[in-house]
Amino acid sequence: MKSKKDLKKSKKKFDHFIRYSSLAFEMVAIMALGVVAGYKIDGWLDLPFPVFTLVLMILAVVAAIYHAIKNFL
Repeated sequence: MKSKKDLKKSKKKFDHFIRYSSLAFEMVAIMALGVVAGYKIDGWLDLPFPVFTLVLMILAVVAAIYHAIKNFL
């Protein structure tokens, strides 16, 4: 049978897993939102080169990294 200390330790590991996996999903959502928004703007403006997709993709990656660092610290 596990002691209280072992149960607290395993619960703490599970809490960290949930925290970091939700952070990963948030980062993916931020980047996907940037790409989809850029794609829609490029389609709306009928541009031959996907300028807004590239710019918003880069900005979304920067925003996702900022969000991760802010939540990590």
